[in-house]
Amino acid sequence: MAALKDTLDMKRVGCAVLGVVLGVAFALACPTDVGLTEQGIRCLAILILAVVWWVGSVLPTYATAIVMVVLFAVIGGVESSVALSAFTFDTWWLLLAAFGLGAGMKVSGLLRRIALAVVRTFPNTFVAQAAGLMLAGTIVGPLVPSMAAKVSMLTPLAMGIGDELGYERFGKSMQGLFLAMFCGVRSVAPAVLSASVIGYCLLGLLPADVQARFDMLHWLLAALPWFVVVVVLTYGSIVLLYRPKGEGASKDAQPAQKSEALGPMSRHEKQMCAIILATVVLWVAEPLHHIPAHIVALAAFVLVIACGILGKDGLRKDIAWEPLVFVGIAMGLPNVFGEVGIQDWAVQVAGPAFEALAGNPYLFVLGAAVITLVVRFLIVSEMAYLNIVMVFLVPLCASVGFNPWVVGFAMYAVITPWFVLYQSATYLAAFYSVDGQMAHHADLAKYCVVYTLICMLALVVSVPYWQWMGLL
Repeated sequence: MAALKDTLDMKRVGCAVLGVVLGVAFALACPTDVGLTEQGIRCLAILILAVVWWVGSVLPTYATAIVMVVLFAVIGGVESSVALSAFTFDTWWLLLAAFGLGAGMKVSGLLRRIALAVVRTFPNTFVAQAAGLMLAGTIVGPLVPSMAAKVSMLTPLAMGIGDELGYERFGKSMQGLFLAMFCGVRSVAPAVLSASVIGYCLLGLLPADVQARFDMLHWLLAALPWFVVVVVLTYGSIVLLYRPKGEGASKDAQPAQKSEALGPMSRHEKQMCAIILATVVLWVAEPLHHIPAHIVALAAFVLVIACGILGKDGLRKDIAWEPLVFVGIAMGLPNVFGEVGIQDWAVQVAGPAFEALAGNPYLFVLGAAVITLVVRFLIVSEMAYLNIVMVFLVPLCASVGFNPWVVGFAMYAVITPWFVLYQSATYLAAFYSVDGQMAHHADLAKYCVVYTLICMLALVVSVPYWQWMGLL
């Protein structure tokens, strides 16, 4: 054990030094005539250092994020109010409330009861449970526009199911359940307009005549081939890659016995159930009452505390405050990059590539997806990326006779990757809603490659359909 600890310590030290060396080397070697300001070069160098430190686990993720903010201020000349601005965003407070609601479900025992009910409803196999989790994510998808809220609620459920089935934490089967849940929520978002605020953002960036054409029904019809291919291949690949070897039906009686042993619902379980149901109803009815989702969630969080479900000790122990710090800093990166000109530079670099691909619909659609994947390492806000790039692409699409919805959808299809932790607030919400206890990020990131390829294949399959609809 001592030798292993020494090896890990040496790895952390090596990664710490490597991050500094790569950051300094980039800052010194990057030419000033590429369109980046000196401030932008320094901030990119700091990001390189932070990414290496995150990969090497030099410090806890939130600690490295704090170091990054300090370096942005001291070396990059970025005000801390810019780097930390996400802590005033609606999304961060929604995540805080969602984490609190998840903790309430766990502490009250409601989460365990639901997990056992799901296990008993579906056949007690990985194949069935993965299908159930994907179906759950797909069904709730159109009802709540916040993907972060949905995965924050469903991830603890997925972990509870894995625990009840006896899967090891961080093992392949537990990874598969996480991915089935996450991809269920993630895949329905581009297909249904109401499933994510990103869809509404994209719709608002389209010309008025295109907006009038793509109501909720026509949006779904246009996205249907992509959605079907992604769901089928994603489920099949998860079963193929993560299904336990030799799993049988020998454990079928165990979940039912445990469910009976739980007895009637406790007072806290009933209170938590009522709070969750009321929260979901108010989220769905937001167009009627106009109360923002984060306000509803915060009110529900207060009710959890007022009912005594989470006491003072629970607030300290059961809510993952360190990940919330990291999420807040990661969500502030778009403001930093916008402040120092990195976002504008990224669009200028990518623009000529879009123009070169416009002659072929297949290359154009795939090119939009590939460039999105690359640029999203720098522009870490999905809506910021769409706002910046669509301004350029809408007139380009008009000049070549393509409907801009297609290129917008192609970007939307791959706009939420999780190759690295900071890329997606939705992934962060899912990963940290169980404090990272289901799977290691490095293992989940490997499947991101598979999922991205599936999404791109589905785009290729959709091109003839879009040509038939007159969109290309």
